[in-house]
Amino acid sequence: MLKGKTIAATIVMLLFAVRAFALTIGDAEKVFNDYDKDISNIQKSITMFKQIIKDSKDQGTRYQAYIDESKAYLTMGDQAVPTHTDALKDYEAGEAAARKASEVNPKGAMGYFWRAANIGRVSQYKGVLNSLFMLPDFKKYLGKAYAIDKTDKNVLEAYGEMYYELPWIVGGSDKKAIEFLNDSLKSDPNFTLPMAIMGKVYIKEDQYGKARDILNKVLTYKTPTFRADWAMFDKPLAQKLLDSIKGKK
Repeated sequence: MLKGKTIAATIVMLLFAVRAFALTIGDAEKVFNDYDKDISNIQKSITMFKQIIKDSKDQGTRYQAYIDESKAYLTMGDQAVPTHTDALKDYEAGEAAARKASEVNPKGAMGYFWRAANIGRVSQYKGVLNSLFMLPDFKKYLGKAYAIDKTDKNVLEAYGEMYYELPWIVGGSDKKAIEFLNDSLKSDPNFTLPMAIMGKVYIKEDQYGKARDILNKVLTYKTPTFRADWAMFDKPLAQKLLDSIKGKK
């Protein structure tokens, strides 16, 4: 028969063994952040985030897992060709995950942000008329995120992109777009997405010199905050935009 101390030691060892094999947010995020190396990592990370949500009773952990799941679904929608998935269904799943995040933590900015981001992708996917129809919901949730955190780089970038995309008749403004994109870069100088979008704005304004400067910076950036996003989205976008203004002065 095992003595009390032996039993206690055995239980401690078993607990450490369980923890050693338990998934963590860090484990799943590491897989996701390498999706540029293996596109299947997006789906793998989603499976991991779902497992964490199922296993964890900690509200903070569940909230972050829902946030990460929402971002992963949006990314999978953006990469729907190599992932062989349905982009619209990916964005809708991303919105659903963000909505659950906000149910877990109504005071968290990122639940509202990722809900807005996925709604924005759905509207872009469905076309101009649907974009305008879904604009109120996009603004609603982005506004909620901004009210909670006015310095978040993602929220500021989204506002900049929104002002660029909208026709002036419904509030579009290249000036406001540049202001928000600059604020996003002040929040995180290594965030390459607002740089690429800024290049779009400059091209729209026929400021080709400024466009080339910022887009070339994206192409050669050494320390992007989101390396996989830079490699799979920001860098190719910058190259495409540069090619579109080749020879223009």
